[in-house]
Amino acid sequence: MPKFLQVFEHSTLAVGEAGFNARQFNALVRYNDRHKCAFFKVGHNRLHFGSFVGVIQVGDLAIEILPKLESEATVDKGKWQRALLQMLQQSGMLNVEAAPEADLRLRKSPLVDIYLNAFLTEVEGLCHAGLTKRYRIVEGNLYKLKGRIQFAQQLRRNLLHRERMFTAHQIYDRDNTFNQILKCALGNLSRLAMRPSLGARASASVLCFEEVSEIQITIDTFDRLQFDRNTERYRRAIQLARLIILNFSPDLRGGQDHVIAILYDMNKLFERFIYVQLRRAETNYGNRRLRILGQVSKRFWSYKSIRPDIVAEYRNASSAQITILDTKWKIPRDGCPSDEDLKQMYAYNVHLGGNR
Repeated sequence: MPKFLQVFEHSTLAVGEAGFNARQFNALVRYNDRHKCAFFKVGHNRLHFGSFVGVIQVGDLAIEILPKLESEATVDKGKWQRALLQMLQQSGMLNVEAAPEADLRLRKSPLVDIYLNAFLTEVEGLCHAGLTKRYRIVEGNLYKLKGRIQFAQQLRRNLLHRERMFTAHQIYDRDNTFNQILKCALGNLSRLAMRPSLGARASASVLCFEEVSEIQITIDTFDRLQFDRNTERYRRAIQLARLIILNFSPDLRGGQDHVIAILYDMNKLFERFIYVQLRRAETNYGNRRLRILGQVSKRFWSYKSIRPDIVAEYRNASSAQITILDTKWKIPRDGCPSDEDLKQMYAYNVHLGGNR
């Protein structure tokens, strides 16, 4: 039976707590080590979570790490779960339609299910419309002339077999990088899915990729990918496949503790969320010629530069004004910004010409 638990950022999860066992703990420790200990810190039989939020699935256990800006006495996990989903959707980091609230309440692991279900929905749509075909070069030792003869290979292989010809020819089929990526993600999903319905859908979708070869997919595969008019419809499915493939770690010891982690730095997520909200408001101030700019960099000293989160520029007929914004996912102590934050904002305003 799949298990699901929720924790908060900057909290601790110990072995034996809420069904978290030593085998799952060891699998997560190995996963974290392979990713340079970026996601959490490891203590004695316990994990110390930092600023990363999202979901980690290990075997049949899904751990949701939620943001929080409340005391433990008043905390509402449902509220912060909805807040995380809203920030992911509105910031463009989760490009799927929001699921109905009733559906979310019925899910054992909402965030994992939203990602996997969204990917399957995209793949099913692509299969229904027809997988894209592309030309590719195929070399082979054939009994008939097809394409052009590769003379170097012909002399090396067929000197005593004159009935054969080593040729290179073009074929037009579905065996291309776009479909290879989707097939790889479907294979991972079938091992990850805790819900039988998702696993069944993945197995059914794989049948559409029978003629697609299996290759090793790395981050370079995604970086080299170029979309055109015929493959633009693949973009959302590829984005979700990238999360599934690059964040998946199979259990190579023969067990069932496969790990996938879809995590976001809460500080960067909040910055992105605020930036998107302000960009949406730009059109309401067209008469002021408002421009919202993100990550404006300026040389500070020697090879060092400063880069505030958001710069707002607005102009009228006689003057221009600049306002610098820096997002902080925290509650100021005693309602006052820290000295470090004030010095940072002062430097931004001096070097970028902020008016106030």
